[in-house]
Amino acid sequence: MRIVLEDDDLLVVDKPCGMLSAYVGGPRGEGYEGDDLFSLVKKYVRGRARTRARVPVYVVHRLDREVSGLMIFAKSERALHWLKEDLRARRLGRLYFAVVEGELPTTGPGSSGTIQSYLRENTKGIVESSATPPPATALRRNDGPDEAKLAVTHWRCVNAGRGHSLLQVRLETGRKNQIRVHMKQLGHSIAGDRRYGATTDPIGRVCLHAGELAFVHAFAGRAMKLKSPIPREFFKLVGAGRDEAMAIEQSGLDAPAASATGAPTTGSRASAPPVSDAGWDHVAGWYDKLIEEGRSDHFEKVIIPGTLRLLEPAKGQRILDVACGQGAFCRTIARLGVEASGVDAAPRLIEAAKRASNELRPAPIYQVGDARQIGDAPIGGEPFDSATCLMALMNIEPLSPMFAGVAKKLRAGGRFVSVILHPAFRSPGQTSWVWEASPARDIGSRGRFDVRGKPGRPAPAGTRGNERQYRRVDGYLSTGHREIVMNPGAASGGAERVVTLTHHRPIQTYVRLLREAGFLIDALEEWPSARESEPGPRATEENRARREIPMFLAIRAVRT
Repeated sequence: MRIVLEDDDLLVVDKPCGMLSAYVGGPRGEGYEGDDLFSLVKKYVRGRARTRARVPVYVVHRLDREVSGLMIFAKSERALHWLKEDLRARRLGRLYFAVVEGELPTTGPGSSGTIQSYLRENTKGIVESSATPPPATALRRNDGPDEAKLAVTHWRCVNAGRGHSLLQVRLETGRKNQIRVHMKQLGHSIAGDRRYGATTDPIGRVCLHAGELAFVHAFAGRAMKLKSPIPREFFKLVGAGRDEAMAIEQSGLDAPAASATGAPTTGSRASAPPVSDAGWDHVAGWYDKLIEEGRSDHFEKVIIPGTLRLLEPAKGQRILDVACGQGAFCRTIARLGVEASGVDAAPRLIEAAKRASNELRPAPIYQVGDARQIGDAPIGGEPFDSATCLMALMNIEPLSPMFAGVAKKLRAGGRFVSVILHPAFRSPGQTSWVWEASPARDIGSRGRFDVRGKPGRPAPAGTRGNERQYRRVDGYLSTGHREIVMNPGAASGGAERVVTLTHHRPIQTYVRLLREAGFLIDALEEWPSARESEPGPRATEENRARREIPMFLAIRAVRT
């Protein structure tokens, strides 16, 4: 094995093709040490130790046996904790190179893209892909061993010829066999990967190589970028010359992401109605009625005025509203003299937007389009001075193509304002209101609980004024999805459920994706609900809690 980096906390090695990353389970037990990479690493580290005490070594991530390239091992518990958290938060950049069957264009449409699907390993060990998400339960329970998990892969063709293409592949998630499955789904299986559809095996191996790792060393305080040379055979398969090979090797995670010009390709949306993560056409009638009848008081009282404050629109500016719905915000800024354009994936919402804007001069321009393909969509008036996305980012997955597309549409210095439900306090399914008596813990018996989660005793007369309301948070850092019933009151009365899909992400994910797309965040605001409780014994406390715990998170970013 070739050692790429070693210090007191880390060991990065170059795994050869055909070697098992780490032996797991089986009758050989924990004491087994063979010719898998983990065993060799343990022998190496313990052989260099200056003490006879047991030296810890930990596996941080794995590569398939058939894949070559960089792997990280932790040599301390503190490094293991930091690296595992970086992996979970997607702060560790991983770049792969793959030779696939068939020739793809290296520029223009079809030269790059993003593949999104849900992956699950079957009983035979084959990973299967589905465009339809699994039934959504509580977010913290969505990551079971048998659960289909969201997988997102960005790719870009960097060279092609002789019946093959060399792709640069960046992982947004790290599922088992993810790249191999997604390349098959793309219709261009990795050469030599007969397990996932390849018909050729030109060099006697799966042509996939983990070529680059990028991370910030937590204890050295410096950015690290480690590379493993791309196998020479990969270049020969596509007929790349020496200069072309050098240019490809010098490119890497600093190069424009594949998602910057590509949009989700196969498996990019949930195809089984009524749930869809690509648009709200199936709920368009209900949503239009909700807005137009004035029942969305949050939109009128909180979201629109807050967005205008952050956006600071001026007469004559061109502003793009992504996932514009039925055009309420476009009409608002059009009345201020702004040249407004709106894009939404739901044709029925766009039709409603056009009907409602007929009397405006100039009227906003609307068109149907997937937010994740906004970068390649022809929209009049480009470049735009500003852009918005209001209460829709939670329904879009993946976000990186959408952010990159918005950056592509904005002029340098243009503002992008987005508003979402606050991920820390208002995440559906994993946050909730709870009542507690203060200072005593007995808070009544009607479905309420004390701070230990135990059913409370009936509160003595006159103690209700001591109750306090707080927000319970059961999960936050883990990403997940959930089906949301948009009309719970009507549905409980027998009406047909109106359902859509929402994706939870921690705030750090939004910050990272905006930075990767070329934005600098210069403002962040947290907005409380505008509602007031009806008079009653709990109204004062409900209003206090509602004012203190924000409902919305607004982010303003500037295109650098």
